[in-house]
Amino acid sequence: MKKLIYFVMAVVLIACSEKRKGADSKIFIEKEVSNFSETNPQWTKNVNNEADVTDKYKRKMINLSNEPNFLTDFPLQLTAISDTTVSDQPVKIATFKSFKDAARPKESLLNDLELEIKGIITAEQAANLTIDKKYTLKGMIYKQGKRADVKFFHGGETPVYTLGKYTFWNIEAKAL
Repeated sequence: MKKLIYFVMAVVLIACSEKRKGADSKIFIEKEVSNFSETNPQWTKNVNNEADVTDKYKRKMINLSNEPNFLTDFPLQLTAISDTTVSDQPVKIATFKSFKDAARPKESLLNDLELEIKGIITAEQAANLTIDKKYTLKGMIYKQGKRADVKFFHGGETPVYTLGKYTFWNIEAKAL
């Protein structure tokens, strides 16, 4: 009888234990941030260690921008399209930012992640995009972000992971 009680208690504890946010995500960046948080559980609890871990986080996020899966399935919202020149060629810059969505599951880290992507696009591509519409992107890194733009803020109810600002070219935008 005792074994049965212990077994039932173990099952209840496992069922009630909370999965870490983003652990089962198919979104590359969400999974990477979740893994980083799990491997550094004392990140904001140990003041002596916080600066070192935050620096490690900044370096990791910048390095991840070189990964081919960096943007895979990450939902972004188009916020602006502007004209500029790159290498004396007239192009358009589409600015995409992460967004909060109350419909996301509570296990998702996406509402806690901040990311800005500037996409170098053609006029034809710009004609097919709509401001405030949500997209997933594919592209190649043109300019890495700065470590100073990568931040971690642990305030309020949930931490905020700022992943930085990056420029990509050869952008393919797929509407959500």
